[in-house]
Amino acid sequence: MQFTYLNNRRTTQALLVLVESIKSSLIAGSKAGAVFFDFADAFGSVDRNRLLLKVSRDFGISGKLFMHINSFLRDRFARIKANDVCGDCIESTMGTSPGARMRPLLFICYVHDVPLTIYPKFADNLVAVSIDKSCAEIVVNLQKAVDDLVAWTEE
Repeated sequence: MQFTYLNNRRTTQALLVLVESIKSSLIAGSKAGAVFFDFADAFGSVDRNRLLLKVSRDFGISGKLFMHINSFLRDRFARIKANDVCGDCIESTMGTSPGARMRPLLFICYVHDVPLTIYPKFADNLVAVSIDKSCAEIVVNLQKAVDDLVAWTEE
């Protein structure tokens, strides 16, 4: 259900899935509603311990590969550079490392279990769509999707 950072998956495909589902429902006489989500600083706010738990539990990664990922995420430092002036290094305890090739894959692992009421997903840009003949039912379905996503973020 993810349309980014994967082979043969593009923004256009995510948009087509969304537009086609809405268009076909409107042609059939139904109504549609959508809620769009965009996580602020999504890559920077990844809880590394939670990510490691998901990598192990949900993807069955263990042994040397797990140790490599753990090593990649631990003991990271960051600093800000502005106008050729560098700040002090500070320990980085959240997020995936900017510029690292593993970053997108680790982020997909982190959000893979977003509730099924949220689809399609494009990295940290998510959509909940509801299609029904009743506007009241659409509102109920979209509220459930929002509640599901809030519960997921709190977990």
